[in-house]
Amino acid sequence: MDVKSIIAPVEDDLAAFEIDFKATFESKIDIIDQIADHLIKTKGKRLRPALVLLAASTHGKPGGDAIRVAAIIELIHTATLVHDDVVDEAALRRGSPSLNSIWDNHVSVLMGDYLLSRALCLIVLMESRDMMSTISKCTERLSKGELLQATHGFDPGISEEQYFNIISDKTASLMASGCEVGAYLTSGSADIAESFRKYGEFLGKAFQITDDVLDYVGDEETIGKPTGNDAQAGTVTLPLIRALEKASPSENAQIRGLLNGEWSDDSWPTIVDFTHKNGGIEYARFRALEYSAAAKAELVGIQESPAKESLLAMADYAVNREK
Repeated sequence: MDVKSIIAPVEDDLAAFEIDFKATFESKIDIIDQIADHLIKTKGKRLRPALVLLAASTHGKPGGDAIRVAAIIELIHTATLVHDDVVDEAALRRGSPSLNSIWDNHVSVLMGDYLLSRALCLIVLMESRDMMSTISKCTERLSKGELLQATHGFDPGISEEQYFNIISDKTASLMASGCEVGAYLTSGSADIAESFRKYGEFLGKAFQITDDVLDYVGDEETIGKPTGNDAQAGTVTLPLIRALEKASPSENAQIRGLLNGEWSDDSWPTIVDFTHKNGGIEYARFRALEYSAAAKAELVGIQESPAKESLLAMADYAVNREK
């Protein structure tokens, strides 16, 4: 099932979200309006807003609060992408020039901060203190995940446990919070919201592991960015972590030398071959499938609906996609 089919049950709600989301950028400052226009034109699949609205739709019709939460989640997500591109010195985002490649890093960082501030302004409008707390804590987890990743830059000795701590905070937290709040808004049940939180957490891990696999095996035109970006930026992800664990001492030392030395045209192909040879890709795909299955298991007790079917399909899409 493709993304368009998956989000079909909330297509009208997503249209309302787009109007709301665009309105959050409105300002009387030219540079903000120019950057906002660029960000909206280069939008992604809107998976996170769709997850909020699908989670809400399992127990009723998403209302204005759910649409606002979808906007908050997407603002936070967009801010993290803007900051990530600055840190990674990325030239492309979704196949188009990244914000920092058009403007400069200074402007990009400030725009990321602006997006976070707009999200915080919307959070305080929520009537539920518990839900406000959920999203606020999510932003804290995101920051922790980014800092954890930064402290392990160019660290080939990073463990699987440390890797999963990073992706849990950096990626899964936002999906988990969106699903949790979306479900709570229509169900009013803390227990149901907790099941959706776990669903989002597992789903986020499956998505991130698959992203990390695609960095090794994906087609650059399809995924919209150069492969090997993570390793060149010093980020050691699950495929390589596993391969380093299984490799011989001499092979391990060779790859560590590549990661810590000057990057050349031969570095990435050598690392990819090494990772394939030592089972890193296969293992990472297996772990992604485990998390996808765990996400679906959290929805077993949820009443049948088109939205639930889409959420189950999203878990499959997370691990079967090509970009």
